[in-house]
Amino acid sequence: MKRFPWGRVVERFEYDFDGEIMDVVKYHPFKRDGSTVLRKIDEEKISYSCEEISQSSVSLEHLVIAWIAYKSLGLNQHALVSGIARALELH
Repeated sequence: MKRFPWGRVVERFEYDFDGEIMDVVKYHPFKRDGSTVLRKIDEEKISYSCEEISQSSVSLEHLVIAWIAYKSLGLNQHALVSGIARALELH
């Protein structure tokens, strides 16, 4: 298993959307002190990452929306995803 740069991996899994596979990493992120990343694991928090779109989120739903938008819009999906996530109150 390759090293994960954003924290400690809890689980790796995938979703199959009619043959389109989304690989997800569920992990405990590193603790932060403001904008400084401390090299200690925050076991109180869970985050999700999708390497294909180079994005992480504290919400699995937000990450799935970002992945779907990326598949449809390419790299121009960020404004759409942020708006949808805000509307659905996914933080």
